[in-house]
Amino acid sequence: MQSLKKNFIYNAILTMSGYIFPLMVYPYVSRVLGVANIGACNFVDSIVEYFTILSMMGMNTIGIREIAKCKNDQQKLDNVFSQLFSLNTLTTITAIIILIIATNIVPKFAPYKDLLYIGVGKLFFNYMLINWFFQGLENFKYIAARTIFVKILFVISVFLFVKTETDVKLYYFLVALTWAGNGIINFIYAKKYVSFNFTLKINKAIIGSFFILGVYWFMNSMYTTLNVAFLGFATNDIEVGYYTTANKLLTVIMTMFTALTSVMVPRVSVALKSNDNSEAKALIRKAINALMLFAIPLIFFVFPFSQELIYLMSGKGYEGATTPLQIMTPLFFLVGYDQIIVLQTLLPMGKDKDILRNSILAASVGIISNIFLTLNFGKNGSAIVLILAELSVLLSSQFCVTKYLGLKIPFKLIIKHIIGFSPIIIICYVIKYFINSYVISLIVSASIICCYIFLAGRFILKNSILTNLKTPLFK
Repeated sequence: MQSLKKNFIYNAILTMSGYIFPLMVYPYVSRVLGVANIGACNFVDSIVEYFTILSMMGMNTIGIREIAKCKNDQQKLDNVFSQLFSLNTLTTITAIIILIIATNIVPKFAPYKDLLYIGVGKLFFNYMLINWFFQGLENFKYIAARTIFVKILFVISVFLFVKTETDVKLYYFLVALTWAGNGIINFIYAKKYVSFNFTLKINKAIIGSFFILGVYWFMNSMYTTLNVAFLGFATNDIEVGYYTTANKLLTVIMTMFTALTSVMVPRVSVALKSNDNSEAKALIRKAINALMLFAIPLIFFVFPFSQELIYLMSGKGYEGATTPLQIMTPLFFLVGYDQIIVLQTLLPMGKDKDILRNSILAASVGIISNIFLTLNFGKNGSAIVLILAELSVLLSSQFCVTKYLGLKIPFKLIIKHIIGFSPIIIICYVIKYFINSYVISLIVSASIICCYIFLAGRFILKNSILTNLKTPLFK
């Protein structure tokens, strides 16, 4: 079995590369293309992402779970992979056909037709990625190495070929090309581990989980992906550009914790399958402690430095992204906690129906909130929608976790960390007042805050991650 520490490192590289490499070019691209073209690209990408969800359904979660169960039995592995990939093939073909039809009949899509056709290619090669297969095998090293190679080529290509505002289609083509490269390489490499035979004889349990979890992700998109699409339909490309810029920065910062969640899912699955609830609870508690050490200080750091961070990433003309980013800062904690109790707890327990019910609730909150908030407050309304929807997921999912495992929200511990880390926001404002250079103030603040987190976390808050360093989080 692969070391959890190594898996975390490899998956951290994998997860972060999905955002860090685009972030390397984003300051350049946002300045060259302008906020309107960035908004157009992100609007189209939100539409493509919606069809990607239709294509993949619950594959990225059910795939990891099912492959992890049979990875030591080659015959069963071949059979399960064939069933999963065959099912995914059928849904992908369906999604591509619907997207092509929508591109040609929806009036709003007319100005974006060329970009949407490029998106069709991205949709197809996303299905060929099969990262769920390698994650189920815990082969994170290969995925990380392949990803870095392709992303480096992407970065070089953007700087070489994207030169003016008119290169917006070329830029989106290069984005799609990275998916093509990853997909082709993955598909070829997978043959080393598994034999594939297309089949229509698919286990009903797999089909059920595939679509139930698919509906979960579809409902989840009602307040994430749909937010961008709804904002695009309700306002304009500039508003979309502001909102997606703020959301991109937020997402990049959260990638480290997402990596932790992804590598822990197979371990929690094994513990629960072996009826070792104590080990599963221990992993979950470690994740919650890590989250408090990670998310709460980030909220207090990003809020006062929102304008500076936006300027650092996108330059002038994106000041409108500051307020949405400030509104969304609580998501560092909310999304992280949601990932722990949904992906790391309920999913390995096989509580797919509970996950579905919770996602329907969140989708309902998202849709209703979008109608009232986005229409009236634009980009800021969309940011509030995210907060409300994630909060509804957290509360409903926590109810299920308490019911099945007896784990409750550690309110006292959370409040203790909020109070203990609250001086961070004062530190940030004081440094901003005395240092005019936004770059230097960011560096100085980050350095001081890192020291403060360690000292306060270990000696005042006594966070178990820091007080018990001889027993690593990832062993």
